[in-house]
Amino acid sequence: MVSGAGKRRKGSTTLKGLGIKYGATVRKRYGKVHRTLHKKRRCPSCGSLRFSRIASGIWLCPKCEFKVASGAYDVDTEKLQS
Repeated sequence: MVSGAGKRRKGSTTLKGLGIKYGATVRKRYGKVHRTLHKKRRCPSCGSLRFSRIASGIWLCPKCEFKVASGAYDVDTEKLQS
């Protein structure tokens, strides 16, 4: 008997609730957007790690009140073009 045959590895994912629904391509695409949206960012003005999105395309640092309009999922839109 071969040990470990037929076992699948459970990967850690941030896509809780999707399960096996919607197909692999859609889940991978959603995972990339979700990771990009929720990663920690530094404020370009004060360097604080509290820089976050408050609405689609609007980014705010609550520490120094620096506000900028940029991409919907990331501040650096050039990086998302690829």
